[in-house]
Amino acid sequence: MPDVRVRFAPSPTGYLHVGGARTALFNWLFARHHGGTFILRIEDTDRTRSTEEAIGQIQESLRWLGLDWDEYYRQTERFERHLEVAELLRRKGVAYESEGALWFKVPVAGTTAVEDLILGRVEFANSEFKDFVILRSDRTPTYNFACVVDDHDMGVTHVIRGDEHMNNTPKQLWIYGALGWEPPAFAHIPLILGPDRTKLSKRHGAVSVLEYRRRGFLPEALVNFLARLGWSHGDQEIFTREELIRYFDLDGVRSSAAVFDEAKLLWLNHEWMKRCDLERLAGLLAEYILQEGVATEEEVEALGRDKLLRAAELLRERNKTLVDMAHAARFLFPGELSVPQEAEGLFKPELAGPLEAIASALEALDEFSPQAVEQCIRGKVAELGLKLKDVAQPIRVAVSGRTVGPSLFELLALAGKELVVTRLRSVSRRLGGE
Repeated sequence: MPDVRVRFAPSPTGYLHVGGARTALFNWLFARHHGGTFILRIEDTDRTRSTEEAIGQIQESLRWLGLDWDEYYRQTERFERHLEVAELLRRKGVAYESEGALWFKVPVAGTTAVEDLILGRVEFANSEFKDFVILRSDRTPTYNFACVVDDHDMGVTHVIRGDEHMNNTPKQLWIYGALGWEPPAFAHIPLILGPDRTKLSKRHGAVSVLEYRRRGFLPEALVNFLARLGWSHGDQEIFTREELIRYFDLDGVRSSAAVFDEAKLLWLNHEWMKRCDLERLAGLLAEYILQEGVATEEEVEALGRDKLLRAAELLRERNKTLVDMAHAARFLFPGELSVPQEAEGLFKPELAGPLEAIASALEALDEFSPQAVEQCIRGKVAELGLKLKDVAQPIRVAVSGRTVGPSLFELLALAGKELVVTRLRSVSRRLGGE
């Protein structure tokens, strides 16, 4: 398909939400699949609601998702062109002045058909529409008019957008026809629904792209998830960016609504965390430890790169987000750890002596590797006439503040001798009534 040119044209009136992000992604993938051009056009003609902050966060969101644009425009920079075309329509007799605004005359009879690449042929009775404003009284253009002028001037070949815009399409086709311009191909992608099958909204949870970043999702996971909202390639669920570019086309987009399933997003994020380059994951873990207030920058630096790498490697197995990983890493830093309510019954007074004995044995170790720690604890437990299962879970909770996590001996070696001994002795003294 030669010379594909598509655009993502958000209104900068708020955050970029997942619905808009999916529209951007589908346009970007279509352009990259066909070797075409992806245009970012900020539709900021509504001066009362558009903000520079919103423009900045839209760009930041797209960059985080890896959706790079080839050309960039702001509609407000094209007002002269909009006025020029509006005057042309007025001279043709298809637009007229009323109450200070310029109105487009809607054809009163017949039907208008949209040949949609996803939804098929959709027909509208022209009698359902009324004349509509193309220039406001302050001479700023309205959406349906400005996007036609801009799409034509920018050579847009395919308009890929949410199906809530379908009712706008006849109006835009009339403007194309009045100007004698060839319209682009239209492809309206289905809505995203919440789990209750109503339109996705804030009440379904975090729907801003940057909120998902804050919550510890990887961009690869969100891109993978958004691509699968209404598009499929066989039964494949996990796609690299390269695979998405290779396989994506409009014939794989369904016409029925897609359901936003956060459990699936969490599963995908976990899968992508397990595939993530360890150096990068360790760097992200450090960022989220600071974001979540788990430790200070000085404490993270004191931990060292090697321990951070090992922590990232161990903690990604049981945690689904970077935020979860950051909180699971709390045991690596000095300070008291709270005991989960469900684990309080593990700490019986008769464990005071064994825990002190194990702490002393571990304190005497020259090497604090997982193997050395395991050998030491197993030897001491046997010497005390106990079984490992009698002390393993109390030791885990005392050192990590959690009932689940990596292998016990890996966890202890990672925490390091000083923290392990200090925490075991603290629990022992508390159980012994000190």
